[in-house]
Amino acid sequence: MSADSYRQFFTEADADGSGFLTLEELTTILEKKGYKEGKGKIRAMFNAVDTSGDSKVSLEEYLKAMGQVPETDHKGAAMRNCFRSFDKNGDGRVDCGELDQIFRDMGKVMDPKDLERIIQLADKDKSGTLDYEEFIAQVFGQ
Repeated sequence: MSADSYRQFFTEADADGSGFLTLEELTTILEKKGYKEGKGKIRAMFNAVDTSGDSKVSLEEYLKAMGQVPETDHKGAAMRNCFRSFDKNGDGRVDCGELDQIFRDMGKVMDPKDLERIIQLADKDKSGTLDYEEFIAQVFGQ
């Protein structure tokens, strides 16, 4: 599909003309177009595309997800999304409690001292937490 086709789909899906897609609008258009996956899969897709985390998808976010923007932009969005998944309380930082929860979600119980050590290794500003830049540098080597 071309960028124009993606824009046309976005415009059709944007039922209220707000310039953004809501989860409800995306679900409606996909079902109308015959998409057979369940609402959970649509929600997961929506959340992956919503790189700003504002519960709506802009045309720019949509085009990035459809591969109509440079790969570096797409990669950056994926890294931000990964950070957001670690930042459970949404304060822009990952602390030991959030890191503990991530490991528990993966079935691993970590000693609190080990969690502190993980944070200390990447915590350049000595805040006791990881901000986005520290997280990306440590996890992705960027």
